[in-house]
Amino acid sequence: MAEKIVVKWDNAYSVGVQLIDDQHKELIRIANELAIGCQKGGNEAEIYFMRVIQGAVKYVKTHFTTEEIIMDRLKYPEYLQHKKEHEVFVAEVLHDVKSFEEGGKLVPFEFAKFLQQWVLNHIAKSDKKFSYFFEDLRTKGQLDEAMFQVATPK
Repeated sequence: MAEKIVVKWDNAYSVGVQLIDDQHKELIRIANELAIGCQKGGNEAEIYFMRVIQGAVKYVKTHFTTEEIIMDRLKYPEYLQHKKEHEVFVAEVLHDVKSFEEGGKLVPFEFAKFLQQWVLNHIAKSDKKFSYFFEDLRTKGQLDEAMFQVATPK
């Protein structure tokens, strides 16, 4: 039986903020693209992986920055813990990519699947927790929607 490659967006992943949801959709799209491009294995997958991964890492950093700006503005009590999750993930990805660039062992398809799973788990757990926090603020009338406006770094 073939392994499931493409992950589809589901509204259950929504955190209730259009900007973040749009970025999550893009992260899922990138992770899917990477998994599909790397599934052939061998040299072809390695070449594809090297071509795409740097842009993927850049987008992940942009998204994390957006979330962190919003969390900081809202004084989210678990901001530092959430930021740490982002930092650990980026450091791990950058370490693996650097190791691969230097000739280390990495199976691009397996790495792409790891990215998919990490993104989905992070959205379903950590980001959902954050969404409950700002939904509570919204319900209490203590939330200014302008706090979600972030000039996304390029």
